[in-house]
Amino acid sequence: MFRPLPDVPVEFDAVYNGRISPIKRHHLAFDIERLAHITYSIGELPPVAARAFVRRLQARSPLHQIANPLVDGWPGKLTAQQVNRVYNQAAVGLCLSAVEGAMYSSMEYLMAGLPIVSTPSLGGRDVYFDPDYCIVADPEPAAIRRAVETLRDRAIPRQQIRRRTLEKVQAQRIELMAFLTALLRRKVSRAPPIETWPFPGTDGMMRRGTVREIAAFVSEPEPT
Repeated sequence: MFRPLPDVPVEFDAVYNGRISPIKRHHLAFDIERLAHITYSIGELPPVAARAFVRRLQARSPLHQIANPLVDGWPGKLTAQQVNRVYNQAAVGLCLSAVEGAMYSSMEYLMAGLPIVSTPSLGGRDVYFDPDYCIVADPEPAAIRRAVETLRDRAIPRQQIRRRTLEKVQAQRIELMAFLTALLRRKVSRAPPIETWPFPGTDGMMRRGTVREIAAFVSEPEPT
């Protein structure tokens, strides 16, 4: 779903896909000259505060834009295809939270061919970073702006970033497919081995049980 698109002009120095939440630290991007926001709410702030958050983003600069459609001050959803197009309109992707999980958008940026400016973080989003096209900058607006300008000016081909990222993830894709194939065998499934990516899904791999039952299943030897 996320990949470089031909003939999409770059209109923004950076894009930040970050939900309405203080942990996303949007303010660190405020010094960037041309910035696109992709944002949404999962209810971390009450509606009044969330709308105020959106107004603050809008008021920061006429060159900062919210890509989501706004209805009564509330950001609507974008499809994956629409998100990918916004990524392609930007030169750099931003990752600004300090503590988080894997942060899906970091991989989305790389698959779309965007270099990344990140802050130091806990959670694992830097696993697939490469110093050739990823900069971990101090969590200060001026440092973030300088890092964005550095990567923007390098103009690294997007297909190169995507290709090198795919090379990094391939080994783990193979490992995951082997694990799921072994799981199917242990469930005495007649399903064929999972050998292609993306694979057709994990229907039939889930089961419910107590912790004791699941632990017993995990410790069972594989069928021969």
